[in-house]
Amino acid sequence: MSTRSFTAPIKYFFEEGKPNLHECFDIAFHAALVHDIRTLVVFTSAGEGVRIALDEYLTNPDYAGMKVIAVTFPVGKTPEPTMPTDLIRSFEERGVPVVRANLPLDPMDGTFHERGLGQGHSLLGSVLEVFGGSMSLCVQAVLMACDAGAIEMGDHVISMTSDTAILAQASPTRYFLSGFVVREILCKPVLLTIGRKEIQEGPVTGEAVGASHEPQQLEGSVQPAQRPTSEQPQ
Repeated sequence: MSTRSFTAPIKYFFEEGKPNLHECFDIAFHAALVHDIRTLVVFTSAGEGVRIALDEYLTNPDYAGMKVIAVTFPVGKTPEPTMPTDLIRSFEERGVPVVRANLPLDPMDGTFHERGLGQGHSLLGSVLEVFGGSMSLCVQAVLMACDAGAIEMGDHVISMTSDTAILAQASPTRYFLSGFVVREILCKPVLLTIGRKEIQEGPVTGEAVGASHEPQQLEGSVQPAQRPTSEQPQ
């Protein structure tokens, strides 16, 4: 195999949402072992994903030492449910920091509609959603965790929702466009059944040109890039 490239599998789900949660966890934790990633960022609304990570995966000796960070919606964002305070406390007691803050790519409402702020940022979120409704949440979860100091700029982490997982190099929101990198897409929905109400028409086999060749996983770890030299974070 060429030393200038590698082949790695991507798992495609035929629908968005929670039915993929356990398989998404399987993929995320396996990738963490393959790439020697020690931090998993989980975007969760009600905390179910974090509970599964703690009770069903971190009890496995293979994942000893893995750090899980929970990221959730801010108070007052509707119609998403917010995580109960007692559940947040129980996660923190088990070593899982919970980051609850405004999503960095969400627009800010002004006194009048035309004075709303952050339209450019919200468009960035919409662009990410062409990959699937959860891709924007995966990216923003890493930004939020880095903003909160739960991970460092340049750290490599795996970020996931219920149906999407990526391997990314972290940056704070301030350096999103100069420091953040998606290294790999590990899994994602192929049909946007929630965000765009797509439906599967006819059988889908998943076969593609070259699909008969067994994919190879990248082994080892990824090297962090240099921070932007023009201005260092304070």
